[in-house]
Amino acid sequence: MLNLSWELLFPIGAALLGLAIAYGLFRYSRRDRRNDVVTEQATREEYRHPDRYDQTEDDFRDKVRPTS
Repeated sequence: MLNLSWELLFPIGAALLGLAIAYGLFRYSRRDRRNDVVTEQATREEYRHPDRYDQTEDDFRDKVRPTS
C-alpha cells in the first residue's frame, strides 16, 4: 500500500504543474503591453549608466515617462 501512495502523488504533481503553467499563461496574456516601452527604456538606461541608479525610484520616474 505504501507504493500506491507515491503513485498517487505523480498525477497530483502533474495537475499542480499544469495549473501553474496555465496561471502563468493567463497572467502573461493579461499584462499591460503599454509598459513594455517604458521597461525597455529603463533597462537600456540602467545598463548605459549604472552609477545613476543609487537614486530613488521617484527620481527615475521623472526621467523616464511613457510615450502615450
